[in-house]
Amino acid sequence: MLAAQKCLLFFTRHKYKTLLLLILAGLYFFWLPESLFNKPYSTVLLDEENELLAAQLASDGQWRFPQSDSVPYKFKTCILNFEDEYFYYHPGINPVSIFRSLKTNIRSGEIKSGGSTITMQVARMMRNNRSRTYGQKLIECLLALRIELSYKKSSILNAYCSNAPFGSNVVGLSAAAWRYFGRSADKLSWAESAVLAVLPNAPGLIYPGRNPAGLKLKRDRLLKKLFQNRCIDSASYRLAVLEPLPQKPYPIPRLASHLLARCVIEKGGSKIYRSTVRKNLQSQVDEALNKHMLSLQVNQINNACALVAEVESGRVLAYVGNAFSESNAHENYVDIVFSPRSTGSILKPFLYALMLNENKILPQSLLEDVPTRLGAYAPKNFNLSYDGLVPANEALARSLNVPAVKMLQEYGNAKFHQRLKQLGFTTFSKSSEHYGLSLILGGGEACLFEIASAYSSMARALLRYSNTHNTYAMESYHPLRFLSEPSETTQRRAQKNDLLKASSIYFTFNAMTELLRPQDYVGWMQFLSKHNIAWKTGTSFGFRDAWAVGLNGKYLVAVWVGNADGEGRPDLTGTAAAAPLMFSIFNVLSEKKWFVKPKGDMEQIMVCKQSGFKASEICDETELLDMPSGASRSKSCPFHKMVHLDASGRYRVNSSCYPVESMQHRAWFIPNAVQDYFFRHRNLSYKPLPDYLPGCVNELQHHQMELLYPREGFEIYVPVDETGNKGQCVFKALHKRAKASLFWYLDGEFVGSTQNYHQLALNPPSGEHFLEITDDLGETLVCKFKVLKK
Repeated sequence: MLAAQKCLLFFTRHKYKTLLLLILAGLYFFWLPESLFNKPYSTVLLDEENELLAAQLASDGQWRFPQSDSVPYKFKTCILNFEDEYFYYHPGINPVSIFRSLKTNIRSGEIKSGGSTITMQVARMMRNNRSRTYGQKLIECLLALRIELSYKKSSILNAYCSNAPFGSNVVGLSAAAWRYFGRSADKLSWAESAVLAVLPNAPGLIYPGRNPAGLKLKRDRLLKKLFQNRCIDSASYRLAVLEPLPQKPYPIPRLASHLLARCVIEKGGSKIYRSTVRKNLQSQVDEALNKHMLSLQVNQINNACALVAEVESGRVLAYVGNAFSESNAHENYVDIVFSPRSTGSILKPFLYALMLNENKILPQSLLEDVPTRLGAYAPKNFNLSYDGLVPANEALARSLNVPAVKMLQEYGNAKFHQRLKQLGFTTFSKSSEHYGLSLILGGGEACLFEIASAYSSMARALLRYSNTHNTYAMESYHPLRFLSEPSETTQRRAQKNDLLKASSIYFTFNAMTELLRPQDYVGWMQFLSKHNIAWKTGTSFGFRDAWAVGLNGKYLVAVWVGNADGEGRPDLTGTAAAAPLMFSIFNVLSEKKWFVKPKGDMEQIMVCKQSGFKASEICDETELLDMPSGASRSKSCPFHKMVHLDASGRYRVNSSCYPVESMQHRAWFIPNAVQDYFFRHRNLSYKPLPDYLPGCVNELQHHQMELLYPREGFEIYVPVDETGNKGQCVFKALHKRAKASLFWYLDGEFVGSTQNYHQLALNPPSGEHFLEITDDLGETLVCKFKVLKK
């Protein structure tokens, strides 16, 4: 009680002094900022083994890497022996060192030594290295004591090593190790660590490339001290002093500068990003891409990008955002990996898989491939030829456009548009009506990253399918990831495995192995004899974008080639420009494997050999095959129909002209007239439908005639010749009977007849017209069309 009264009496007498002391104590306690250093940092990108891939200068023009978690043993030993031997024993200041420095400075009449501990140097760097005065030194001492109260010794040493100057515009140990030795600080030798340890003492006077004699003297003196203090043995000491000094700074690696820029866009700068990239593979892919570009630049094709990913994990192993150019003359700074470009044919395998998935087709079902016009849209095959009918897997392998459009028309454009979004595509942001049927041929835009992600997701779903339990692993559908930890975007957009069946994916990939390989890539034949690759190319309208995507059970490679400004060039096709690069990248990949056949998701059904559809009751040539589950519910063969032949089998007959008991009844493969016209020229084994026996009346159970041009609803132009005069339109029809005669009527008026080759040149005026054609047996075709004004 008496002590409390004395304290109260003292406070009453000296209340202002006491209050001042309390305020000073409070200020001292809260003196430190939340962060010791508030400097801008470089953005750093590391590979999967923490090797440096690329870095950006800090906003103040310094190479200052973000603070590391620890200090390598060799450098820690060197810096403590050189700067502060008693670091782990003093409270932030070393009175002995301060007294010694004060004595030296008084004798010399100027400040020559500061006696600063590492903690005091941290305090000085925090305050932007202010001029060295006794007043400033006192503040540094007080601040050093305060820092020691709040931080562990290891944190203080980390802060020093990350912010100490190392000469020129290099700040911090990590940046200095890469700048002066071209490798990370934990891989430095004793001699190299000693070089860096002596630099912060006088970084403006001594650093690699400047005053090498002085630098060597200081390094060797430190190495000798390490030997005397038994930090290194005599052999290490003798070898260390023989090591040469670094002559000039190394350039900071730029192996994945576009990926670094992508990290900054998505997550901000001044950070260390640990990627999934493999440095050696990144270098090989970068070299292959730029070597490939040398041959394409002759054709003024200047840009390309490539991705390599591991299918199972979805990790990006190599990311080359654009071809290299020192001058950036062709927008080489643009990261094409995330740039939306016209897709060309690269989406066709997704449609094929979806059609299989819903049992709308079987893998080899025949699709129509004839000249087609759907309203104002008239798709054409790349080579401007037609097969009449083509197996679905062959149509995919040859990337035929007309069958793809026909499939999309049957599947439904709106539904396909929605499925693409479920596969992870974000660039198809407009309505399905906006894209129309051209969506499957490049009417929309996508980026290489999302295309690669979608193919990778399909492959991952197939890999994770369990044949034993007929089950799927969850979250197989997600974007690729290029950072070591899955991003929030990846987690948010993960899909359940109910999008595509394993069997649909398997048959799609099998069809993709049958593509014709690029003829100018001489090594592909030998390569493919050893390994299966499912691959697809794409070429946009106007030869502006060339795509190639390939995959197996281990890796995915995706490539884009073109010009960043969208300029089209001759021969800028997926097969000629992009596929050779894709195969050259596959050649450097190891551990290739293929997918296990998903037997648990298949069923065996009888399939028509000629049509590829589920066999009908009358199909005469069938085989039992593994098909996607649900195939038994698919459409039966629509081409085989029963026909009645005479006893010789040469003519068709009917009951009105031939005895029924003498007839032969056969199932016959019967395409329509237009399909027949193209199909017979592509298939030597095709047997056209026989003519009727002379005298027999055609019951018109099978259409014999088809209009090729114009079709119902066509809007056409009448051409103009070189003199400017109005020319003529050539109207075309087909008839299965070789000697049939056709009679043509335009708007009710007879305009001519044809035999053998049914083509008629007409000059209809602008407006709507009605065309009628009748053959010599009375079969009639009618068509409405419109002639537009030019």
